Amino acid sequence: MSLGKKHVLGFSPNGGQLFASVDEQGILRIWDTETSTLKQEFTPNLQVSGPCTALAWVSVAGPRSKKSRKSVQSQDAANDQLHIALGTLKGALVIYSLAEAKITRTLSGDSHDGPITSIAYDNADHLYTVGADCRALVWSLTEERCIGDWQVGPEKPQNIAYLPKSHTLAVGSRQLKVYDVKTKELVETFTGHSGEINAITAVVCADNTEFVLTTAKMERVICFWKIENKGKNKASVCTLLMEDLAYSLASEIRDDGQLRVASVTRNGNIHIYLLNVKSLSAEKFVKPKVSLQIVSDGAETVEPIMAVAAHLVTDSNRSHEILFGYGSRQQLQFEHFTPNYAEKLNVIERADPKKLYAKKKGKEQLGFNAATKVLKPVVSTKNVEYNSALPVSQKKVQNEVPMEARLQHLQMHATKLSGGKLQTQSKTQLLMQALHSKDKEMINSVLSTHDTETIQLTLDRLPLEYISPLIDQLSILLQGKHSSVRSGLRWLNILTSTHTSILTSEDQETLREKLEVCLGVAEQRMRCLSEALQISGRVNLIINQMRRNADNHLNDSNALIVEEDSEEPAEDLEAETNWSDLEDQKEAGSGKSISDDELEADDDLATDDVNVETDSDSDVSMGG
Repeated sequence: MSLGKKHVLGFSPNGGQLFASVDEQGILRIWDTETSTLKQEFTPNLQVSGPCTALAWVSVAGPRSKKSRKSVQSQDAANDQLHIALGTLKGALVIYSLAEAKITRTLSGDSHDGPITSIAYDNADHLYTVGADCRALVWSLTEERCIGDWQVGPEKPQNIAYLPKSHTLAVGSRQLKVYDVKTKELVETFTGHSGEINAITAVVCADNTEFVLTTAKMERVICFWKIENKGKNKASVCTLLMEDLAYSLASEIRDDGQLRVASVTRNGNIHIYLLNVKSLSAEKFVKPKVSLQIVSDGAETVEPIMAVAAHLVTDSNRSHEILFGYGSRQQLQFEHFTPNYAEKLNVIERADPKKLYAKKKGKEQLGFNAATKVLKPVVSTKNVEYNSALPVSQKKVQNEVPMEARLQHLQMHATKLSGGKLQTQSKTQLLMQALHSKDKEMINSVLSTHDTETIQLTLDRLPLEYISPLIDQLSILLQGKHSSVRSGLRWLNILTSTHTSILTSEDQETLREKLEVCLGVAEQRMRCLSEALQISGRVNLIINQMRRNADNHLNDSNALIVEEDSEEPAEDLEAETNWSDLEDQKEAGSGKSISDDELEADDDLATDDVNVETDSDSDVSMGG
């Protein structure tokens, strides 16, 4: 089974005695669930086949022994050995042998043009694979080659499940499509998921009724689809609710129609559902019967432990048991547990697998040191006499090199890079050590660097395998406070400009998954930018108004002070001068006019006096 690139795992068909998983680097690990020990670890040749992207447990017949006289059935059971079919990033399909701990077969013929996303086994010598090229291929284990193919696009298939009764193949992308493996025709389609299907499992009832269970990305539901080999755009017959997204599904049905379903969610919890196939209803959602939560048994704080996978035990003597693994992909612990269905939540307190591994490693180291310990004799330095085979004259070697010269040789010279930059400015080694050890304090001390030249030198010399962990740490930094966001953006800007070719060479979906948090934070801050600018503008207006009110011209006595400008323009002075001259001229003109009038009046008076005298003389003469 395949549960996406980051969740490629599966239990063996022999009751879950073995567990196989593939981590983010494409390394295969096989665990023994009874003893919780790592049995095998396989790193594929990255140059030849690439990392593993999908797996499925298969049973391959081994070579028959001619000298054996046992029954045919016992011989077949002994010869049938468990193998793992691995799909690679380059589209090849290989068979990994547990007995030899290596790849023993590489199936030839046609292959996928891209990574294989899922593998299904029909328990009858055939394998079915789908890949990023939107094709489904049929492989024969006996012939060790590809014997058929057909198109399942246009949507990229993510998971597949083989249905043995109807001989059909359920292909999950955004829709669920059912193909007839003989005719290679599409016989049925189902719609209902808004995202890509990331987990799938099939159930076959006693009356040959077949169901397919799926869950999709960004959805907290599990959908039941009834396979009838007819119809298009059909809806689900039942929906199960979860508290978080699921990346692993397990199912088990009994002869009486009782169905158990287990899902492992993103927050590390396990949900268990008890259903009756005959009474499934699409009208209401079904909640989990019980939920399992694993926590650490620390004395100070209680921390959750992530559940990785779950398997429903089919043994009749342990009909209610569930087998689950918890911890990390490098350090796993497995346990059989019988849930208490009377309580909705079962809290399981266990020791953290990391602490167990550290304790076990410490004991092994102590035992190794005790076995290889060398006893040193106790010597009193006061009563020691040192003997030498050299003559006394040769013991004292005169050193002709002066102390100043020796100190100059011991002086550390900084190595210069191109452009006159010092190599000591680079923090590449410190950053590599911090990312490898995942020390938060060391990581924060390196990422808090503000010098762009130091950041550039550090990223120029950073190996390519540390780019992905650095992006994860920058994503965490971008979700912090303002100072952390500024540092994270500064590092992310220089990282994208320095390693642009490396980032663009990856798959689009892989690159989007790496930068998903960074893009989400940037989009969220851009959405709030307009509101933040509006608030900033209004606050600035209020502050400016308060400043203007505080900076007034009133003195202590509340009297208004008007300041006159002593420096008047030259034009105003000339205008005032002109006006003064005009006023003087008017005054002079008015004085002149008065004197003329007075003169005219004096002349009139003189004329009147002459006339009076003339009249008086005339009267005297007449009287005489």
